[in-house]
Amino acid sequence: MTGNNADLPLSLVQSEDYDLLAFEAQRIVDQVLSQSLLHVNNTLDSNLDENKNNQERGRFKELENNEWQNKRQGQTAVKWPTIAEFTNEHVGIEKITEYIEKEWKTAPGGQDACWLYAIDFLEKKSLEFNDLYIYRVRYSIPTRRQPIPRQTVSIYFTLDVSKIKPKNTSIQVSFVLETMRLIHHPDQFRFRQTWLENIILLKEKMTNGIEF
Repeated sequence: MTGNNADLPLSLVQSEDYDLLAFEAQRIVDQVLSQSLLHVNNTLDSNLDENKNNQERGRFKELENNEWQNKRQGQTAVKWPTIAEFTNEHVGIEKITEYIEKEWKTAPGGQDACWLYAIDFLEKKSLEFNDLYIYRVRYSIPTRRQPIPRQTVSIYFTLDVSKIKPKNTSIQVSFVLETMRLIHHPDQFRFRQTWLENIILLKEKMTNGIEF
């Protein structure tokens, strides 16, 4: 059937125009809905992937913690000396070395072989009821090109030897990391190498920001 719209009744022409507009509007709505559904699905997939990754990271941390706890249970804990056994400052150096070797090097996230450390006895503070022996453990990463590192990290140990407690009482041990205020105790501490790295980075940023 051929012909011109001018030959058709006005009502029929308007009906055809309306049908065309309705079809075009429906097409646009369907396109928008399709794009919206695609975006929602992609977002859901992304969230599912992220949740899955978070679950895997959480499971890895849980396994890591369990492994560390099991390892600690099967490992001989460092026995800190009693007041009677602490005869001089060299005993403190020996026990701190033993603690680092047995605890910090074996913990998940512990220090790599590239990190070296040296222990120095700094001073003895005699108080009324106790003597405080202060030590410094200084960490660094020397290399063949730079055997003397520009930056080091210090950890300060305090060995508290009471003057009034029974001689068979163990000494009290605590330590703090450089740039931090939190006081740690050996039986409540898990070593993390990332702390050393963060302190090194902080020092490097501060050094680079100073103009001579």
